[in-house]
Amino acid sequence: MSSSRKIGVLLGGLSVERDASIRAGEAVTSALRQMGHQTCSMFVDRDIDVAVRQTKIDVAFLAVRGRTSTDGCLQGFLELHGVPYTGSGVLASGLAMNRAKTKDILRLFNLPVSPGYVLRSNHHGELADLHGSFGFPVVVRPVNASLLWGGTLARDEMEIESAVEDGFRLEDRVLVERFLQGRPVSVGILDGVALGMVEVPRAGGWTGLRSVAARGHELCSPIRLSRERHESVLRLAAAAYEALGCEGPACVEMLVSDRLNETIVDIDTAPLLLPSSPLPVIAGQAGLEYCEFIEEILRGAHLQARGRQRRSCPAAFDGPDRRAAVLSEAH
Repeated sequence: MSSSRKIGVLLGGLSVERDASIRAGEAVTSALRQMGHQTCSMFVDRDIDVAVRQTKIDVAFLAVRGRTSTDGCLQGFLELHGVPYTGSGVLASGLAMNRAKTKDILRLFNLPVSPGYVLRSNHHGELADLHGSFGFPVVVRPVNASLLWGGTLARDEMEIESAVEDGFRLEDRVLVERFLQGRPVSVGILDGVALGMVEVPRAGGWTGLRSVAARGHELCSPIRLSRERHESVLRLAAAAYEALGCEGPACVEMLVSDRLNETIVDIDTAPLLLPSSPLPVIAGQAGLEYCEFIEEILRGAHLQARGRQRRSCPAAFDGPDRRAAVLSEAH
């Protein structure tokens, strides 16, 4: 299916997952061209505003991850410029990037999350006193860092001090959670519909810092559950997706235990879109070929300004570049 719209595939970004995002963006661009779309690759950096104004794209396909890309910043920028974009909006993107706020909202909807608390870098008192009787083992994760960072397992006071110190090197807040046993599962969702799930084994369960170089090469394997439990896990993931107000593609990462318990770990509103990544694999198992899957994501591109979805093309910008005058005055 061909289209006269000009689609900008935004890739790269400023986070540690830049290389994986570039590879995913290239795969998305190739798929869109196979479907007959006019596309151009746009690298997200600190000059992305200039690129968007000069290129005059009709739709932005977001293939970026990490800070300033999936935390609502880029989405808000596109809203201001009137460019429809794929995926979740400003609010859902920002909430999903903040793990502490995500847990708070899921609790309000009575959805299962692990117990935990937030620790700030400027906290007063000894860490052992603040931790109190919370117990061990625990998992220490940055609150706002890219979803690349899975967490660090701490079994005693010495290990938690080291893990917290490592977390503070990334940002000024960390999330301390109770460690729960279970198989790490990714549930793929597209436009509110749970497509299926795969098990994504990682060293130490869902703990341990994930390798940057390994992104997009996760070993996805089917997970065997009873029919009733399989449907229950899908419903739980879809409920978490709705609770945060997500749209478009997303992955809900969960722990599925042998005690018939499920725990929601993360909600990824900007899942990696390499053909070998969990969400495209799940879509393939559901009968969507990669190109068709990318086409479905594109079909959902819209604006959310003023509280309503607007699938419209932006007006062309013909005026002078106001920043040029500002820069000349500054010098």
